[in-house]
Amino acid sequence: MAFANFFTTISQTATNADYQGIFATSASTVSLSSNLSSLSAEGADIVKWVRYRMGEPKVVCELENLQIFSAFEEANIEYSAIINKSFATNWLSNLYGLNRDFSTQNLTDKLPYQTLDYLNRLAAPYGSEANQGGYQNQRKAYTTFDSNTQSKDLLSDFTDNESGSSVNDYITTISAGNIAVRNVYHSPPTSIYRYYDPYSSANVMAAEFQAESYSMESLFYMMPVYGDLLRAGQLETSDYIRRSGYSYGIVGSKLTVYPLPLKSVKVYIDYTTEMDPFNPDFKNNTIGDPSITGISSIHNIPTTDINYENVNAGGKRWIRQYALGICMETLGRVRRKFSSIPIPNNEITLDGDALVQEGMEKQLELKEELNATLDKVNNVEMMRGDAELAVAIGDQYATIPFPAPFMSMA
Repeated sequence: MAFANFFTTISQTATNADYQGIFATSASTVSLSSNLSSLSAEGADIVKWVRYRMGEPKVVCELENLQIFSAFEEANIEYSAIINKSFATNWLSNLYGLNRDFSTQNLTDKLPYQTLDYLNRLAAPYGSEANQGGYQNQRKAYTTFDSNTQSKDLLSDFTDNESGSSVNDYITTISAGNIAVRNVYHSPPTSIYRYYDPYSSANVMAAEFQAESYSMESLFYMMPVYGDLLRAGQLETSDYIRRSGYSYGIVGSKLTVYPLPLKSVKVYIDYTTEMDPFNPDFKNNTIGDPSITGISSIHNIPTTDINYENVNAGGKRWIRQYALGICMETLGRVRRKFSSIPIPNNEITLDGDALVQEGMEKQLELKEELNATLDKVNNVEMMRGDAELAVAIGDQYATIPFPAPFMSMA
């Protein structure tokens, strides 16, 4: 640089094509725009803008263009990381189990639908305990009680209905240590038979007493669906509570029937084994459950750095300011190596420490600002805000007088 131009021209200039990042980015991959009217982070403009902000042309900024490019790239990466982290924490429950193949999936800049898959996955064990759904298969086993036997061992005396071997032999083949008994009964449930068979004694008697029934010669009254459901539930409850004259108790591995049977009784049990959480019983027979190897945390959500050209003006301002903060920190570390420069009869003190501190504080302030903004617009806060807005609108309408709902006579 000629001495005549020392205080009027910046030390280094650049073109858009000169841009070169560290993490395999270039002017083309960052999608720098050539027609932006503001001082955006383009290859040429970012260099000029940073150097002007660092004091040039009055004071030389001892940074190479590549260092400024690197700072811009890091700022873009940091911005993307914060945005993607907010996206992940906000929608993680809807992303669990999805395909995490980075070569085929990219969830950046996408808005998912709300689903209940995560809730159903957590609730499934409770459904299994209540015999209402879940991911565990129930198996059936049986044994026979007689007048000489009141107690049986659940593992050695009961025969697995499907395999034909003892329950103990079966659970050994699947490396299970125990079973959980879900139901105990000594004859097949009869509620469906009684409910639908038109010739059952209950329905025929109901027809004789002119009560509603489903015998072939009775009228079919139209009833709401819940009436049928309540009736079926009542019959099923009757089977569980009043139909059998026996009861049972389980202590350890022994099932005891009360009272002692007077004749041979074949008793069935429905049971489940310990389920491998990574190999559920209810899954696709061909490919298993792909969600097991799907997204499991925020670290394997397939997101990428946000394309700079897809960032709005506020986001670009954040990236530029963060890049400036990095440049201040970098320049400060360079100048800190030489805290003072001797000159004739004096020395020049450099501001390295101050630049490092100011640059780091600027980066921290920008991060806190962006995180605070994202916290205000997460799903929960937005729903809470909408609810408060609805209440406020209702309160305002409550003070507005409405016309009288009747006609007055002239």
